[in-house]
Amino acid sequence: MPGCSKHCAPGCRGDDGMTGGSDRQSWVVLLHRAEEGGLTEAAAMAAAATSLGISVTLVWFDGALDALVSGDLEESAGESSTAALLAGARETGLLRSLGCSASAVNRKLDLGAVRAAVDEIVGWPTAVSLIRAADKAFVW
Repeated sequence: MPGCSKHCAPGCRGDDGMTGGSDRQSWVVLLHRAEEGGLTEAAAMAAAATSLGISVTLVWFDGALDALVSGDLEESAGESSTAALLAGARETGLLRSLGCSASAVNRKLDLGAVRAAVDEIVGWPTAVSLIRAADKAFVW
């Protein structure tokens, strides 16, 4: 990459500090189905990645956002439950949860409940920007 002596992650603009701050690897995970097994797999991946120092952003859409806001994820118990895995990942300080504004409106979710369940409510352009800037992106 022009001007970069570190050979760091995609998106690096060089040694001038224009990278947005960190050499830390980042992943974006788009969650759209309320399927318990899939959400648990995604939570396990996020927990594993954050434990390795990888920054993970979860973007919650459609049924997955519904499950998060409704508390359905909290109902399963145990160390390997979706809620427990997400809580462990959050404890690292490397997990961020974002809710899709269109999904919240289209599903007629209480916006206060959505705000309480995620770090921020964002639109699709923000999600696309995050995907472009990430080292890896996944869809669940």
